[in-house]
Amino acid sequence: MSSLRDLQHRVGAAIVSNDLGAAAPLVRDDAPGAAARLAIYANHFRVTLIDALAATFPVVRRLVGNEFFTAAARSFIRDIPPAAPCLFEYGGAFPAFLDRLPAAASLPWLGDVASLEWAISEASHAADAAPLSGEALSRLAAGDAAPVVLHPSCRLVQSAFPVDRIWQAHQALDDDIAPIDLASGGARLLVHRQNDEVGWLSLDADPAAAFIAALLAGEGPAGAITIAAGHDAGWDPTPLLAAMIAAGLLTSTPQLRSPDQ
Repeated sequence: MSSLRDLQHRVGAAIVSNDLGAAAPLVRDDAPGAAARLAIYANHFRVTLIDALAATFPVVRRLVGNEFFTAAARSFIRDIPPAAPCLFEYGGAFPAFLDRLPAAASLPWLGDVASLEWAISEASHAADAAPLSGEALSRLAAGDAAPVVLHPSCRLVQSAFPVDRIWQAHQALDDDIAPIDLASGGARLLVHRQNDEVGWLSLDADPAAAFIAALLAGEGPAGAITIAAGHDAGWDPTPLLAAMIAAGLLTSTPQLRSPDQ
């Protein structure tokens, strides 16, 4: 006799793979029948996850249409099922999946738009943290080496395409969307949450993106500036630091509370 853990694993695997025949013998076959009941669970499983992906990636869905999105989501769910119980944690691999999807080969910007939407979702659900106090900022300006980290909601998104303009254009409810020149330049975005609203700072150069990437990797401000200088020795971090301070994106004591608690 199978253990409960083994039984749950085998039934779950059958629902994920949609191979219900493999699990039907494990279920009592009475009305309406094991296969029929498993099909109900399998359908609910997919519909729930497709709806969750559509909620996280609404611009991607609008760009490709419901039929394409649903087909792509079904393939993604089959290949990369959830590994955690919270629905908002599901979808981190979807941008890379779209990059590999043969049916999306003519849409090279689609995965990058999905990356922006995933960053927005992560920023929305990230933990909160108090910004640096005035005293801490004064010590930082004086060259103090006290620990400084980015707000937990911060994410870096970089694309060769204008994904910020694509995203913004598709926030309107109507379908009258002006064409966007995909060759007009890429985007470097510091996505973050401020006062419960998610937005971004546009980074104007590669050194700025390198600076943010270094901070996200755990470098302090001085080390991050040195790394950025490797891209452009004349880059001035002052305007970006001022914008980050104004947005409350520098902290030293990340808290464990999330905005949903």
